[in-house]
Amino acid sequence: MKYFARAVFVAAMTVGISPTMILAQDQVTLSVSLDTSPQHIRNVWFKNFAERLEENSGGALKVEIFEAAAKYKDSEVAAAVAQGAIDIAAPQYQLISRFVPESDFEQLPMFYGVDRDKIYAVVDGAMGAELHGRIEEKLHVKVLGRPIDLGFGTVFSTDAELSGPDSLNGMKVRVPGGPATIQRYEVMGSAPVQIAWPDVPQALQTGTISALWSTHESVASAKLWDAGVKYALNDRQAIVQYLPLINQQAYDKLPSELQKVLTDTWDQIVDEQRDNAAQRQQDAQELNASHGIKTVDPSAEALAAMRQKLVAAQPGLVSELGMDPEFVAQVQVVIGN
Repeated sequence: MKYFARAVFVAAMTVGISPTMILAQDQVTLSVSLDTSPQHIRNVWFKNFAERLEENSGGALKVEIFEAAAKYKDSEVAAAVAQGAIDIAAPQYQLISRFVPESDFEQLPMFYGVDRDKIYAVVDGAMGAELHGRIEEKLHVKVLGRPIDLGFGTVFSTDAELSGPDSLNGMKVRVPGGPATIQRYEVMGSAPVQIAWPDVPQALQTGTISALWSTHESVASAKLWDAGVKYALNDRQAIVQYLPLINQQAYDKLPSELQKVLTDTWDQIVDEQRDNAAQRQQDAQELNASHGIKTVDPSAEALAAMRQKLVAAQPGLVSELGMDPEFVAQVQVVIGN
């Protein structure tokens, strides 16, 4: 007990909270649902977060992670957090769009080819705060902080070699969800199919899809070369980010000091995670190449032509998706397009 008390005191002083308050609390275990595999970057960094959180809280806060869709698929998890069936999750922005249409913003044509610093200017700035406020109000959840990255999306295929955006015409392409993503592929002439990540290997093997929009990291973590993936196209259509959500009641039950430990600890990992995500995407591309996946970078001309085609459809897309046009216009000012 003396050792525990001393550890609590040191941890409390480190993060600037009352050690007496921590000792007075029963240990709280927060459950997390992830549908990706244990070696996936989101899982790896959630484990990092869990370790830091336990240390920073002096053992008052623990995290129990359910991986590989043991609890929920990402398409279901935002609702599960809202309902209190799970405490914490980090779904992709676009999977929240059925509740808050503006959450699909990163998939809009104006983000085609935008570098990650401009994306961070949106999600970490005033427009991100406004969007997160809308999500909190609609779902009655708390956004823990800034989103973490998976990386820029890449198109992968099985038998059809990919040379440029036009190669996708007529192909059945798996998408993770989100109306803007689906509409983007329809403009490209593809047939988008929404399939949960755990079901992708079987869909590839059975021919339900002939291509998928994912990332090098995700394809490598799932070893999709074993499911027949042979080709990749780095067209940088959009970035994939995960937004951390916690059930509002679970958050409100914590003393304010532990709420601060929770949000501060999350913020500590974000910049490191994002840099690590970028490096892991490069490493994963090299790993995929070693397993026979051939990657092509489209020409600037091909990307510009496709971007022009996509952007022409954006006003109608914003209207069809029920997005707030003023919100979209303000985001466009931030990214400078």
